[in-house]
Amino acid sequence: MDQIKIGNFISLCRKKKKLTQEQLAEQLNVSVNAVSKWERGLNLPDYSNIQSLCKILEISLNEFFAGEYLKENEIEKQAEKNILEIWKFTKNKTKKYQILIIVIVIIIIILFIILSRMLLIKGGYIIDDNLKYSQIYIPEESNIKGNVDIKEFGKLHIDFDIGANKYGYAVFKNPKKAIKRLKKDYKKGIKLIQKEYHLPPLSNFNYKTYGTYGWQVTTGSNDERKQARFVSSFMDIYENSFN
Repeated sequence: MDQIKIGNFISLCRKKKKLTQEQLAEQLNVSVNAVSKWERGLNLPDYSNIQSLCKILEISLNEFFAGEYLKENEIEKQAEKNILEIWKFTKNKTKKYQILIIVIVIIIIILFIILSRMLLIKGGYIIDDNLKYSQIYIPEESNIKGNVDIKEFGKLHIDFDIGANKYGYAVFKNPKKAIKRLKKDYKKGIKLIQKEYHLPPLSNFNYKTYGTYGWQVTTGSNDERKQARFVSSFMDIYENSFN
């Protein structure tokens, strides 16, 4: 089906009837832009408008789809051709919509995977390979960043052993064990931060907040405040496994 040919035919018939695009649009209750697109072959009229359009332009449906005036002896032959053309056009359009739907679904799946991965990383369920422990942490060596006293952490518990990731930032060799040990051995400091700043329980979705407020606690015993400050020090290292 030749949309350009049909568009030119609509324009020819309209002008023959001495109608402007605005007048034709008004009679069909559509926008002038719609008529303009028909005549430029960008779109075909909606099926609900085709019969009305043909009536106004005084052409048959066969002539409309043929994009030209037909002689009486050509009508039957052209009718069969139009049926085939319409069927092909519909089939092609269906294929285009199917391809479009497939592309959209693929994009949604990719975005879902990316978002899911981000949430899993943020939730501590998985760690980006680039952020995992991959080298020894020795300050001022190679690409190592910062000056973390890893011996002090190591003395506290083996679960607090520190190495460095691909980018040279200090990370716990096993972040899951490290956070589990923190919750067990430093629960007083965690509870103090939570109580003083009205926070929800410590999780991988709010650990940065605990890290921020751990230095700022003013209530509790000396031991609780000391633990709270360690929580902040811990979070400075812990966040490097997820950011």
